[in-house]
Amino acid sequence: MKDSLKISGSCVFLLIGLLTGNSASAQDKTVKDGVFTAAQASAGQAVYDGSCKACHNMRFYRDTLKSWNNQPLVYLWESIMGTMPADNPGSLLLEEYTDVIAYILSENGFPAGEIALDPDNGMDKISILPP
Repeated sequence: MKDSLKISGSCVFLLIGLLTGNSASAQDKTVKDGVFTAAQASAGQAVYDGSCKACHNMRFYRDTLKSWNNQPLVYLWESIMGTMPADNPGSLLLEEYTDVIAYILSENGFPAGEIALDPDNGMDKISILPP
């Protein structure tokens, strides 16, 4: 009986934390927190120059980032992956899409960091902010 009470108490604590927005997981980040590496941004420039630049200049991405304000970065990544390049959506490697996102962030003044941007590892916890 005591063991089930302890478990129930733990469950209540977890439930209260979830309801109040406090969880045991890592804190959310923003694009201002160095969420990509300089190497990713550099690789992304090559992909951007070959697949994106003909249709989209950096001003386009400044406006795009503003329209995605406070949304998870992975949503933008999924949108770009599903719609670009316009003549062959989804044709780039997943890593190339990720590198392009890193390059776009870099060119819009967001800092590089030590940990690579990864859509399978925390990109849903990174909020977009306008440049």
